[in-house]
Amino acid sequence: MFISTSKSNIYIKSSNVNDDIPYFFIHGFTGSSSSWKEIIKLLNKSSYAIDVAGHRKSTFNSIENAYTISDWCSEFYMILNNLSIPKINICGYSMGGRLAIAFASKYPEKISSLILESTSVGIDESEKRSERYYNDKEMAVTIKEDLPSFVNLWEKNVFFVNQKERNPKEWEKQKKIRLSHAPEQLAKALEAFSPSNMPYYERQFQEFSFPISIINGSEDVKFIKLGKDMTIMNNNAKQYIIQDANHNTHLESPDLFIDILNNAIYE
Repeated sequence: MFISTSKSNIYIKSSNVNDDIPYFFIHGFTGSSSSWKEIIKLLNKSSYAIDVAGHRKSTFNSIENAYTISDWCSEFYMILNNLSIPKINICGYSMGGRLAIAFASKYPEKISSLILESTSVGIDESEKRSERYYNDKEMAVTIKEDLPSFVNLWEKNVFFVNQKERNPKEWEKQKKIRLSHAPEQLAKALEAFSPSNMPYYERQFQEFSFPISIINGSEDVKFIKLGKDMTIMNNNAKQYIIQDANHNTHLESPDLFIDILNNAIYE
């Protein structure tokens, strides 16, 4: 289904909808709602997945007009109300995790549980924020000029080492998704959702009163540390480490990822 807002046209896929509190899945940069298809199938619970604006079927209404994290949160809130969903178990991967944290910070009453895969509360240091801003601006130019070349470079990221060997079917599917985006839309998404353009959410994260599950791969050293820091920020947060996995644990180890989804919010 599509839901139109003042600044975007958003695609949402629903599965097994019933009266239970649904899971709502938010993909990472260059992903789509289809990135969660296998997880949603294995989970077999009331679920929704979204194409974030600028990805696949979801589009910004204007490439030129500004689009902020606050815009995304407000539009997602409107989408949930449009679907008559009072509360969600929100699960976000990487960029999607940051968006989940941003939304939970603005509308905590909508959250039953927060599931964060390989993400952070943002960038605190000004120099790192500035560096990330300019890096993402340059990357956006590359996307617009030559999307296939960008995808080839993106897939060489250390985060994705061993993915192809561990789950070749899903790896090939992700490659097709990455190549399917409209370059100008994807470039705008990169700039709009860059952590350099998001607040640092440590204070808000400390105030979350709902269960928080933090999922990391054992090989993703940087984000294991960030995840541990998040458990220190909030006593409601529990970290789960999936062995023999890197940044995208739900692709590399879907069965263990499902075990966490099934058990974490009830502990």
